[in-house]
Amino acid sequence: MADPTWLQGRSAIVGIGSTAYGLRGEFTQRGELSLAAEAVAAACADAGIAPSDIDGWSSYSMDSTEPGDLAHAFGSRPVRLASMTHGGGGAAMGGAFLHAAMAVATGQADACVVYRSICQGKLPFGQAMAKAPRLPPAFSWAAPYGLMAPGQMFALAAVRHMHLYGTTEEHFCRIAVNAREMAANNPQARFREPLSADEYFSMPYIYEPMRRPDICMESDVAVAVVITSAERAADLDVDPVHIAAASIGAPQRYGQGLLGSYNMRDSDFASAGQRTVAADVYSKAGLGPADVDVAQIYDHFSPLVLMGLEDFGFCEAGEGGPFVADGGIGLNALPLNTAGGNLAEVYAHGMTQVTEAVRQLRGTAINQVADAEVALVVGGAGPTPTSALILTRGAP
Repeated sequence: MADPTWLQGRSAIVGIGSTAYGLRGEFTQRGELSLAAEAVAAACADAGIAPSDIDGWSSYSMDSTEPGDLAHAFGSRPVRLASMTHGGGGAAMGGAFLHAAMAVATGQADACVVYRSICQGKLPFGQAMAKAPRLPPAFSWAAPYGLMAPGQMFALAAVRHMHLYGTTEEHFCRIAVNAREMAANNPQARFREPLSADEYFSMPYIYEPMRRPDICMESDVAVAVVITSAERAADLDVDPVHIAAASIGAPQRYGQGLLGSYNMRDSDFASAGQRTVAADVYSKAGLGPADVDVAQIYDHFSPLVLMGLEDFGFCEAGEGGPFVADGGIGLNALPLNTAGGNLAEVYAHGMTQVTEAVRQLRGTAINQVADAEVALVVGGAGPTPTSALILTRGAP
């Protein structure tokens, strides 16, 4: 059997970059290729690497920007990696990093960029459906029952969690408030305004039991990350962040998860569907939840953050609500989504949670966690495959 820890310390993040954070539709006229090119240029500048030196490109969620177009735009070296990881939204984000890390660790590529470029307002829903009237196959199971939006589908798991474990809306509120608390010092964040519990409960339901602060915004944005081998990173004038492990997967019978046929085991339904990924990434890194100094857990919907905390071992199954209510998250506890996350910073399909983890390990974050050495980054919950990364300051 292969050594599961073989990737430890063999690849490193050496550059991060992004565009400005736009509202839904704000950058439609520019388009996703233009946004991607801007983010790549910024990440390469941060790394001290010329964009023309990039020979590997990796993305996910069927990003519309083609590697060949980016390579042509920058006059880059011959393309040696052109990778796309399947999965909805930001679920498969970690897979894109896994592909890039393996490519540089094995010498298949010299310098890779992981990128995600989104213009969520590119087409109104009606026009998009007119161009592609067939729903994704997974949705065909749910659409006849009126489940057309992800929020509706995730609400079912939230209600089930409440029924099984006594989870309350106050627990969801704590996740939403934490996002605003972390975003308050972030000048780029889209929602920096404080949120009180009274304000939260004064808002109507969007998808009961979720209110507007429980649901991520739609955004136009691009983010890019440069990855090289650990050997090359040591020769650059940067503070590298090493990839200790990356994992992608799903429980047996999970299918498309909360966006699909709901054929998963009952024990997996009221969860983030990430237990197998959590066990895998911890095993590969040789680390566990007690070693994590900062957690960036995908927060498209606040109830799924509670379930993610459970799946990744910060508390037992069903204890996510009491964990956050009793002070389990925050800069003086488990620092969670320290730049505001998808709920308050920007919805970039999880990529800004990677860049925030890098800043934390570099020691340059706005809400800096003292002596942070290990960061967990979790991809989107619900659809599959989902994924995770463990990043470290210095080689493991």
